[in-house]
Amino acid sequence: MTLRVMQVLYQGGGAGSVTSTLHLSLGLARAGVHVRFVCPPDSEVEAAARASGLEVHPLRLAHGSRRSNAAALGALLARHPVDLVNSQSSRDREALTWLALTQALPVPFVATRRQMPLTFPLENAVMSRMAARVIAVSRPVGDALRRRGTPRSKLVVIHNGLVPDRVDPPVTPQDLERWRSLIGWESGRRTIGIIARPKDQRVVLRALERLEVPVRLVLAGVDPESALAARAARAPSRHAVVCLPFTPELRPLYELLELVLLPSRIEGLSQALLEAMALGKPVIASHAGGNPDLITDGVDGLLVPARNPAAWAGAIDVLLSQPVLARRLGDAGRRTSREGFPLEQTVARTRALYHDVLGLPAA
Repeated sequence: MTLRVMQVLYQGGGAGSVTSTLHLSLGLARAGVHVRFVCPPDSEVEAAARASGLEVHPLRLAHGSRRSNAAALGALLARHPVDLVNSQSSRDREALTWLALTQALPVPFVATRRQMPLTFPLENAVMSRMAARVIAVSRPVGDALRRRGTPRSKLVVIHNGLVPDRVDPPVTPQDLERWRSLIGWESGRRTIGIIARPKDQRVVLRALERLEVPVRLVLAGVDPESALAARAARAPSRHAVVCLPFTPELRPLYELLELVLLPSRIEGLSQALLEAMALGKPVIASHAGGNPDLITDGVDGLLVPARNPAAWAGAIDVLLSQPVLARRLGDAGRRTSREGFPLEQTVARTRALYHDVLGLPAA
């Protein structure tokens, strides 16, 4: 019997959680699971999923419309039956919880939590009671869910996996030159970057006030017309800050970055960090969220207090001034990412969990 699973995602852009969900789904399909992939119509992820051969069902889930979203998902399940549904983001999780509460969900559902939970404890407890299992993508996410009422018996930690296809393709000289032009790269200025949608970048901007060595800070994923970009424009004149809107084609940028930073406090397990480490880039991340599951401080990267600009300035200065240390951390990070977080492991553990939920023989 072929296992049929519906993966549901309300987000459509190129966030790390979207990338993780898409490539998990592709891995499951390669492993013999019949995946029905639900995502917003006319989105980046819809185009990528179709191009990769997934069975795609476009569905827009509206903000603040739990009942109508639930009705739309219920109708989709009636037209395209599956054995299990896996929620991957908040709106679909809310809709599936409502279907389960009203006894209108015909199959078990699994809820995957990809960021540090911000839901109220009561809401999380109700969701956890309705879900067959709750997947946390890191131990800190799991710990936070338990504090909000998720029973230990229902909780499973399955880390995100590195997607080699995103980091291993060669970078052409033309691509590199285009990115040099995009960021205004200069050979005499150190270049560092944050590849993330707006998530605590202000901490690093404040750190620049304490950092004496001139740097070019690239904020990839930040709208140049946003309030954050306006704050970036006020950085000390010895530094340059470049804001770029999100693009899925970021691979050449890594070649131009000496350090990759992630100041976010809510990451479950960052795809951007996984990719930077897989490429041997020294990384600095906040000691928060799922970052400690990925980085061992001083071994394969640096962890710093999340909202401490002085600590961030000190960590950046250390790695820019100590190339041997930076190289050692980068080499170790490459091993950690590629050997410790393979996508195949994520896929195998997820498929095994589905079998367990359904009482099927081990995969």
